[in-house]
Amino acid sequence: MAVMVTMTLKIDAATYQAAHDDLIKIATEDGLIFHSGREVAGGIGVVDFWPSKEAFETFFNGAASDAFKAVGVAPPDDLAFTDVLTADAI
Repeated sequence: MAVMVTMTLKIDAATYQAAHDDLIKIATEDGLIFHSGREVAGGIGVVDFWPSKEAFETFFNGAASDAFKAVGVAPPDDLAFTDVLTADAI
């Protein structure tokens, strides 16, 4: 089942932008349907849509984890999953 994933990355906008292009490419290969990032208090708020929780976890525990470690950023502590009926890339 498709999921919406929300989280807050405790990272500044410049660091987020620097890592964005490489991570989006890998995430798309892992199944990412949609990604958005916006500045919020304390970091960057993210809303993603993935085909399944498992697809997200493959990305998150692999490439995303490596990227967080490379820039010295802790993984988000507010990761949340919401099942959705549809998640269509248009």
